[in-house]
Amino acid sequence: MTQTVRVPAETLDLPVRQPALISILRLAALQCRTAPRASVTGCALLDPAATAADHAAALALCLPQMLLRRPVVHRPGTRRRSFDEDWLVALARALASGDRASARFLARRRARPEAVPYLALLLGGLTERLYD
Repeated sequence: MTQTVRVPAETLDLPVRQPALISILRLAALQCRTAPRASVTGCALLDPAATAADHAAALALCLPQMLLRRPVVHRPGTRRRSFDEDWLVALARALASGDRASARFLARRRARPEAVPYLALLLGGLTERLYD
């Protein structure tokens, strides 16, 4: 008699699809770690031709200064999401759906008060370019 052994999917080294927001943010964060420090020009992000990669780079660069604690953004290909990545996905969904109360609650729990409008602008611009 042959016995079948089932291996949980979590233990397999299969690629896990992350939301596009997390994938592009992870790539941008990785590039920001290896690139020389540069300032982000806000006017460039207001240009309708600004890409999702532009917004992701600006968000990855500015996120540590916007949040109350240093964010955890995993490397591309990591199976799990950090609390900060889950929080960004939830905030992006709230902003995209127009749920202002949830967006305000989520933003104020983790971001510096003066950074909330800029966070919403960057994350909203990124989400808009990714999903439209």
